[in-house]
Formats: sequence, structure tokens, C-alpha cells
Amino acid sequence: MRKLPPWCVGTATFLLLLTVCLWDYYPPLGPQHLTVAFPKTYPGEADPIVVTGKPRAADYIAVRYLDARTVTFVYDHWGRGGPTSPPFTIEPGRRYPLELDLPSFATLPNNPDAPPGRVRVIFDGRVALDAILPFHQRGAQHAFFGQNPAGGTLCGGTFRGELLTADGRPWVGSVRTLISRADRFTGWLWSGRWQLVVIAVLSICVGLTWKKLTLAHLASALSLPARARAALQAHRAFTLTTALCALAYTALLTNGRFQLIHEESFGNFYDYQARSLLQGRLDVPEPCIGGEAFVHGGKIYGYFGPTPALLRLPLVIFGVAFGHLSRVAMLVYFVATLLGAYLLLRYTLRVFRSSQPTPAAWETVLFTAHVGLGTTAFFLGSRAYIYHEAILCGILFAVWSCWCSLRLLEKPDSRWWLGALLLGTLSVHARPPAGLFALTVLGCAAVAIMRPHLRPFSVSALRRPVLIGALSVAGVASFNALSYAKFHTIEGCPLRLNVQYTAKRLAHIDGKQFHLSNLRYGLDTYLLRPRVELSPNFPWLYQARRLDPNTYPGAKIDLPDRTLALPIGMAGLFLLATAGCAWLAWRDPAARPLVAVLWLSFVPLTLAMCAAIATAERYTGDFVPFVICAGAVGFAGLHRRPVFTALFVAATLWSCALHVAVGFHYQGKLVWGVEDGVPERYQKLRTHIDTFFHVSSPSRP
Repeated sequence: MRKLPPWCVGTATFLLLLTVCLWDYYPPLGPQHLTVAFPKTYPGEADPIVVTGKPRAADYIAVRYLDARTVTFVYDHWGRGGPTSPPFTIEPGRRYPLELDLPSFATLPNNPDAPPGRVRVIFDGRVALDAILPFHQRGAQHAFFGQNPAGGTLCGGTFRGELLTADGRPWVGSVRTLISRADRFTGWLWSGRWQLVVIAVLSICVGLTWKKLTLAHLASALSLPARARAALQAHRAFTLTTALCALAYTALLTNGRFQLIHEESFGNFYDYQARSLLQGRLDVPEPCIGGEAFVHGGKIYGYFGPTPALLRLPLVIFGVAFGHLSRVAMLVYFVATLLGAYLLLRYTLRVFRSSQPTPAAWETVLFTAHVGLGTTAFFLGSRAYIYHEAILCGILFAVWSCWCSLRLLEKPDSRWWLGALLLGTLSVHARPPAGLFALTVLGCAAVAIMRPHLRPFSVSALRRPVLIGALSVAGVASFNALSYAKFHTIEGCPLRLNVQYTAKRLAHIDGKQFHLSNLRYGLDTYLLRPRVELSPNFPWLYQARRLDPNTYPGAKIDLPDRTLALPIGMAGLFLLATAGCAWLAWRDPAARPLVAVLWLSFVPLTLAMCAAIATAERYTGDFVPFVICAGAVGFAGLHRRPVFTALFVAATLWSCALHVAVGFHYQGKLVWGVEDGVPERYQKLRTHIDTFFHVSSPSRP
């Protein structure tokens, strides 16, 4: 049996992917130079000239007949209306030049060259409409000339005159019928150039991989399903627990509807940021960022880092679910975080618990369930918008970066530091505080592996750890470098450029994000003063109202919000991170460097969080990588400690119940932007359960 030549396999792959890309591809449209002849006019009525989009998400250019010889052009953005042109005198049956340019012509999911939202209509050489207006992104086939399949009340179903191209061809119908296959292909060569690059690279990789494969490798590949089943069986406790946590998380994330592909309110920023990156730009359109816009040099930016946008690039290139990916992304981040936590647990037990190096099933279930249901990672599923996605993405990469750093401590001559540096930098550019912790762990690990070479002193042996430490600092500083590229300042979030911050609001905080005078307030909020209330009303556990900043002299707090302190919110992992780590360090000197690395790395994170001008429950997510890593280390101290084990079990059950209740209540009662009907369903459920238990209606928000 002979293998096919690599070039043959690579070419076949290229042709297959090319066919997939072109199968349903229609290029974006440029300005349309047409000729229009109006029918006998129908005063008071309107006909469609061009309609883009779909029902409830369409944009229109229509002609409205005022009298027998007068018309106006109307732009309508579904649900919001639009401007009307001055009146034009026309002669029915006469042909007039008409130029149309709509932003929705070019704004397709897989078009990186989408222009700003300028609408232009030029009739008979005179400007009818010329303005930057809101618009809907359309599907590739959803552009219709002289037809109105989207419905609505603005105009009728068809244009009753003639709409022609410059060379006299009728131009009525959808792009599906108007654009030839040759035009589709030539349009794809430019607007689909990133797809061409990707499929070319993939085809080359497939060909090179095929060249290296032997028949033995191919035979081994056939056994992959059996090996996968064996792996799932060996880790069935983790697999089943993760599946149940993911199911609960998906239910919360989708408001109980399990619809993952969904256009979430304030959830499409990263899609537009990915498109801007493909254009070689950092600015984004205003509609995707809204009140979080930072304006500099006439351009609009977000302060959010680009890591989630980088992960979206392949999907944006191929036009997959543009603007509908927040829920899917957050579910992937959630499951990947659980996997990283499980690997940390297995690593620490293997290193520090030789008598039982792999976790028992009950240990795996407890630890995974706590991470999945009893931390802020679960709470973040209450809303799939940009704030929560950024934090969860930062948690994911920070956890995996710490796992690599711990492997580096175990094997100082290995290359695990490369993974820790890359993942930590990605975490910085998703959520800076989480990334700060991850790269501080790497830097402290470099110092730890440097210590044995100080006596006797060895310059050559110190070169590598010094390089690792310097690159860790550079990874953190890369966030400030990116800020300089956007704002011409190294401030990560220059509030003076934000559209929400007035002079009065800036004066209250001296125009700064961090103040040492906030430390006491921040420490009380995040660590020292539990803020939980028990109530007879469903869901029985609530966040207490926020601490009052006015009772803290000198504090400059701009956005205080309800927050669960770590010892009560993530009680089980906090118990492991504190008492467990202390016990293990006391009993096992070999564990002391690792415990010191994690707790020293906790300090700059805590100072940054507590000095900030804003507090919120979602911000406790920045502490999640620490409690997972330190909790995994402290878990090794649980072995054969019945009292300690009982406390951890109780704390885990409490944390899971608390975060499920708080997340459920936050989604149904407190957060903005949830789907229609969600608050009403939540209130109805509360009423039914309280009635069943004969409890009066809740009076709290």
C-alpha cells in the first residue's frame, strides 16, 4: 500500500477549502451607479430603492411620492427611522442618474474592509442624503434592489419604475441573482484574502504532516477513539463533574434557553476589534463600544485588551456568527479553566503527596465543583457581555500560565517558562490584574530558581532566570505599550478620554484610577468584611448592600458596588489557600518556595485591586487564579486530616450554593441588558417558591 504524494494531498485540501469558502460567498458591494426611471407617481405612497438586512434588522433607501412630480428619498434604520432628503422635481418615465452608497453594502461578517457608516444618495448630480447614520450588518445575500422582502411599514414590496445599471441592464432583485460567479470569485480574491492566506497555510501544513506520517502512524490514528474512551474513563470523576458544571453554567449563561449562538447586548466589541486588527487598526466603530468609548485623535477605542479578539480572528475571517459569539466564547473559557484547575490539582498532589499522587474521585469532584460553581467564574455567567468575557478570559490564561510556572519550578532547566510567559501576556491583554498575578508568579519563580546559584555565585547560571524575570516585567509592560499606541499615554485606562467622565467626575478622583487612600476600603471590600445576607425569600442568599465609601476618610471611590469578600464568597478555596498552604509549608519544607511564590505574587494583585476607584463582584474574578493555584497547593495538606477535610467540604457546599444564588439573582434582578422576559420569569419563580413556603413577597431589590 502506497501513500498519496504530499503535494497531491495538499492540493486536494486547498481545493476542498476553496470550494467551502466560495460555496455561499457573495462579495461586499461598493457604491452603486444606477439609472432610475420613476413610474406614474402615487402621492402618499413609497417604493423601495434598496433594502439591506432582514426583518427587524433592515436598512432602507426608499422613494416617497409627494405629488405627481415631486419625490423625496428616505433612509430608514429599522426601529429608529432616519433622515429625509429635500424634495426633487421629476418627470415620470425619464431616466435619471442615481448613485447609492450604504455602509451595509460593505459590512459583511467576513469583510475586513468595512467602511464607516456614511450614507450617500446622489440624484441627478445633486446630493440627496449624506450623513453618518446607524446601520445593521447584513448577511451576504441580504441586499435587494427594487424589492422589499424585509417588510415593514416604510414602503411597499417592489419599485414600480425602472432600476438599471449604467449600461442599461435591469438591476432588480437580490445579490444572489445579480452577481455572477465570475464576479463572486474575483471579489473573493480581495475581500476574502485572509481566507486565502489561511487555507493556503492549512494546505501546506496538511501536506507537510502527510509527508511525515508513516503507515504505522495512520494505523495508530485508527485507535484514537479507543484511547479517548480510556482517557475519559481514567478521568471520569473530572469529566462528569465538569459536564454538570458546564450544564449549570450554560443554563445561567443563556437564561435557561440553551441558545449559545446569540447576539448579546454589548457583546460584539471583540468581533469588531478583530475586524479592525485585520485592517491593521486598533480603533473600532462607535456602536460596538458605546459608553465605554475612549476618544483620541478623532478615533474611538476600547480600553479592553485584544486577547479575546485575537481568538476570534479565524471566525471573523470566515464570517462565522459575527457578533453572536460571546456566549460560546465564555463557555469555552469556563471549561478550559476547569481543565487548568484540574491539572494544577494533579500536579501539586504528585509533587507534595507521594503516598497518594493522584486525587481520589471525591477530591476531584469537590475541587472541580468548587472552581466551577463556587467561584466568581460561575457568577460571570450571569451576563455574557464584554466585562464578564474579558475577566473570564483573563482567568483562563492566568491559570494555565501559573501551571506552566509551577512546572518550571519543578524542572528549572525546562522550557515551561515560554508557555508561562506567552499565556501570562495573553492574560494581561484580556484582564490586566489577572495577568499581573500570572506574570508575577513567573517572575517570582525565576527568583526561586536563581537562589541556588547565588552561593557559589555563577553568572552563567543566573543569566537564564534573570532573562525570565525581565521578560515577565516586559509582558506586564506590553499592556502599557499598547495603551501608548492607542492613547499616546502609558495609562491603561486614561479616564479623561472616556465619554462618560465629566470634569466634575474626574475632579472627584483627581483624574486617577488608583489611590493609596482607597486601600482600607478595598481591603474591607475584598478580604475583611463579608457581605452576605440570609433571607426567607428565594433564593435565600443575597449580597448585602455595598460598603459606604463616605465612611472611609480620604477614599476616592467612583463606582462602588456589591461584592462578596473572598473568605466568604470562595470559602473552600480560600481555606485551602490560607490554612492548607500554611499547614503544608510547616510540615513539608519542600513546599515552602512554591507557597512563598504564590503568596508574594498575591501582594501586587491585591494592592492594585484595593487601590482602584471601582469595586464590583465581577472584579473578584481577578483573585480566582490565585485561589485556584494556592488552593491546589493547600489541597495536598488535606490528606488524612479529617477535621480539615470536613471544613473544606462544608465550605465548598456553602460557596457553590452562594454563587448559584447570587448569580441567579443578579441576572434576574440587578443587571441590565438581559433578554426580554427574563426579569419577569425570575420574579414569577420567586413568587411561586415563596408562596409554597408561605413566605411574604420580597421587599429587597
